[in-house]
Amino acid sequence: MALKIYSDVNVMADLQDFLKIGHCTSCKKDSFIIHRRHSGDKLCQNCFAQSIEKIIYKTISKYKMLQPKDKIVVALSGGKDSLTLLYNLIQIQEKNYQAESMIALSIDEGIHEYRDLSIKHARDFCKKYNIEHVVLSFKEKIGITLDEINKTREDLDNLRYACNYCAVIRRRLINDGARELGGNVIALGHNLTDMAETYLMNILFNRFHLISNQYLFKPASSDINRYFLKKIIPLMNVPEDEISLYSNIKKIDYHASHCPFREQDPILRKRVLNFIEECKYYSPEIEFNLFNGFLKLSEMFYSQSYPREYNSCEQCGYPSGNEKLCNYCQYVNKFRK
Repeated sequence: MALKIYSDVNVMADLQDFLKIGHCTSCKKDSFIIHRRHSGDKLCQNCFAQSIEKIIYKTISKYKMLQPKDKIVVALSGGKDSLTLLYNLIQIQEKNYQAESMIALSIDEGIHEYRDLSIKHARDFCKKYNIEHVVLSFKEKIGITLDEINKTREDLDNLRYACNYCAVIRRRLINDGARELGGNVIALGHNLTDMAETYLMNILFNRFHLISNQYLFKPASSDINRYFLKKIIPLMNVPEDEISLYSNIKKIDYHASHCPFREQDPILRKRVLNFIEECKYYSPEIEFNLFNGFLKLSEMFYSQSYPREYNSCEQCGYPSGNEKLCNYCQYVNKFRK
């Protein structure tokens, strides 16, 4: 059976690296084989898909990400990661007696053509699986789209890339939107490649306090939980290229294109990702090594850290570090003028 491969050229390597006729090391059948270079496994498409689902389930279980009565809000972009996440959570919930119904939440930043297409994929998927789907837009919540922000940002004193503004605003809208929908857990589609990339970025920029703050087993803080919902990352042990293969095997109709701002802005994150991909070619386990390094270093930093004092934003009340206003309010105020 041939795979339908979408045009995710920045993720998918030459398909010949994955698919060859051979003997599945799991079910022992001869078939098209997916070669996992980092482990040496050679799996048929069915066994490969089952292995991905097993990894996701084990990750949720190991890190105690979910409780039976959690109200899950899935951040759904319409891309392969978030749709793979939602698909697997649906399968898991079907086995959970009287589980709370999930809600999918999409953020429309107002990126011409790109976001309309991705939200269509999200909407179609939710309709197929009878999942409530809510869309919140930048225009509705802050009065301006990301396209409009990009046009006006050059007039600002402190110029930043569109991705910087988008990340801060989008995170806040996901959190606030999930709270308004009655959720107590936000499920994010970040994968192993994303985790490795973020960890290396934090190392390069000397952001060790962020590594400490991302420690997965830190106790819940009542002060922080007043504002931010619990976030879980069930795909954090699955490499991005394997999610691409899985979503195609399962015939998940996702939006394959990357955000145009990611492509046009010279952000360092892209170069870090390219560096990881280059290292991965010679050392296929590199993402796992980086992630394991993050787990060890975050625990060490967290155990040696002291509670950090922070201000409350004078405008919204959220934590704002050492500033009077949080980044979200600073950005929104700039563009509302």
